[in-house]
Amino acid sequence: MHDWASGYGGTLPFPEMDTLRRVDAMKDYQKKHESLKSILDFGCGDGGMVEALSNYFEMIGVEPDLQAKENATEKGIKIYESAEKVIEAGITVDAVTLFHVVEHFYDPTPELQRIYKILKPQGLIIIETPNSNDALLTKYKNTAFQNFTYWSHHPMVHSHQSLAALVERNGFTILENQGVQRYDLNNHLYWLSHGQPGGQEIWKNSLLSGVLSSYAESLVQNQICDTLWLVAQKTG
Repeated sequence: MHDWASGYGGTLPFPEMDTLRRVDAMKDYQKKHESLKSILDFGCGDGGMVEALSNYFEMIGVEPDLQAKENATEKGIKIYESAEKVIEAGITVDAVTLFHVVEHFYDPTPELQRIYKILKPQGLIIIETPNSNDALLTKYKNTAFQNFTYWSHHPMVHSHQSLAALVERNGFTILENQGVQRYDLNNHLYWLSHGQPGGQEIWKNSLLSGVLSSYAESLVQNQICDTLWLVAQKTG
């Protein structure tokens, strides 16, 4: 399962689309919150998002994986191995991003409490994570995708409601609780017919772009898209 899951994100039709979407979102938040100048990317891997956002914000990262941390450090990125280390260093930031991180927490509450300490007053937390109400799980009940999603490194996959409850319970006020559809209809059709990812590339010319966008919009509106996007503000 690990080998199968490894690199799945790289099969997006344009891998840079996730990065561009996140950068654009953070730039929009900066317009709404003029004090937004510094960001900590929690679970930053080898620092890809830190690099992408560094043209607009003061950036640091947290990454517990030693090899990824070393790779990021070699790029000149300031990386800490844990939130505790950030707190010990007396660092506070205006926002913390967690892009596909919270689903890996076996106990998210202590991590959110540490993030709360790192954030400045009125600081933002931005979470992107898989949706437990993904259409492939709930509408189509695709067994192959269920096995793919619920594996050992995903101890908790959230819904809109459970993610909001978790964040509110730890002292944050929800500003946005939306959805994003990262993978298209071709991807879903391939899962349903072949039980494997990659359909958005293998069948990428099969359907008109209007069909793909309408399908994605429908999933988002019905809250059965593949990804949650939540923004919350520190209340204290």
